[in-house]
Amino acid sequence: MSETTIAVSPPTGLTWLKFRRWAVRRGLALTVLLTLYVLSIGPMWWVWYSGMYVSTSADYWVIAFYEPLRLACRIEWIDSLVTAYIEWWNL
Repeated sequence: MSETTIAVSPPTGLTWLKFRRWAVRRGLALTVLLTLYVLSIGPMWWVWYSGMYVSTSADYWVIAFYEPLRLACRIEWIDSLVTAYIEWWNL
């Protein structure tokens, strides 16, 4: 009889360290994107205002894009921060 050797490789599954690294990267990316989203209302304020109150047909995408932020501004402290930022941007 002949003996054959079988090479044993380490498991390639998802380990805790890999999962943690993945979760931290995704959390960081989400934080950066949400921050950029909120900060983008400053330069886009007049486009949003025009679409919301002047002509809704031309700027519908802007209204739809910033609707979650408008809904979040129902919370008083978020509204005060966003309003202060918009006022700072539009001096």
